[in-house]
Amino acid sequence: MAERIASYRPFQSLEELLEVPGAEEFEVLKGFTVEPQLVWANQTTLQCYENVKLHVPGGPENLRRAWFGVPSGAWRDAEHVGAECSEAVRRLMETKRPIITSPGTLGCDPVPGVWKQFRLELVDNTGFSAEEPVTLRYFKTLEEVPSARESRWVAFIRHAQAGHNVEKALIMNPDNALTDEGVAQALRGREGPAGETVRAAELLVTSPLTRAMQTAGLLMGDCSVPVHVDAGITERWSAPCDEGTPKSELLLKSLPGLEHFSTWNGWDALEEVWWTQPGEDQWARAEAFVAKVREMPQDRIAFVGHGGFWDTVLGAYMKNCQVLFCDRNLL
Repeated sequence: MAERIASYRPFQSLEELLEVPGAEEFEVLKGFTVEPQLVWANQTTLQCYENVKLHVPGGPENLRRAWFGVPSGAWRDAEHVGAECSEAVRRLMETKRPIITSPGTLGCDPVPGVWKQFRLELVDNTGFSAEEPVTLRYFKTLEEVPSARESRWVAFIRHAQAGHNVEKALIMNPDNALTDEGVAQALRGREGPAGETVRAAELLVTSPLTRAMQTAGLLMGDCSVPVHVDAGITERWSAPCDEGTPKSELLLKSLPGLEHFSTWNGWDALEEVWWTQPGEDQWARAEAFVAKVREMPQDRIAFVGHGGFWDTVLGAYMKNCQVLFCDRNLL
């Protein structure tokens, strides 16, 4: 179990490792040394975690095989372990595109909800390079935000618990709603930092996925903050659970938190089929999102979105209904 915790995701420090739920039960972890490394390589193999951009030499003829899965299951092609993704990588290499090691780009998520490893075996990897995403500096409390002294900030909230967060079978079901516990979680959040943030915002922006809109509506309660629906902050694709509902059907939904959602702004601009597809460049979307927010006129903006996309923007995977803050200038 201690090995599974250590392989949960890449860590930048021992303190970050010890924050993983359950880590406190294993004294052996306190003796670990954490040495951050973006890519491990030998003469033919490259190995990294999710959300790295790899530039690899040569065309598809240089590829032997590629794999994506849990670190302990290296090269195994099995459910809940890993999957070969050679064809997806070959297509990227044919067009000279970089390989972003994410479920959306690789077109598969063999182990949803787990931080995965990518392995690439080449004929020759001489000349490869790698990049990490440029993420925003975030703060856990509003008091830490430099621009908050001028009552200016940006807040990021992850949706409350949805069906696929607790029931694996629902990972294959598009646009899951909140569970009963998720609804209760959002209602509790209304009285905590997330709700306080929403009430203090000049604008609330939500993803059109049902779980995010429910969370936004429940956190609002009776407050009158303007709400905008924006597909630009929907979840990055990893499985069918990240696919949405066509707009015409979405507007007919009747669920807790959606009592007044048809009056929110943004519906006219939303396309009938608006969600992301396998293969999208989530980095490019995150960069476009940050540039857009910098140009928005409001001083205090709250966004309700998703763990995967917020991880691309912030470099932090958030808990359900958690809120993180950034300086208004997004420095």
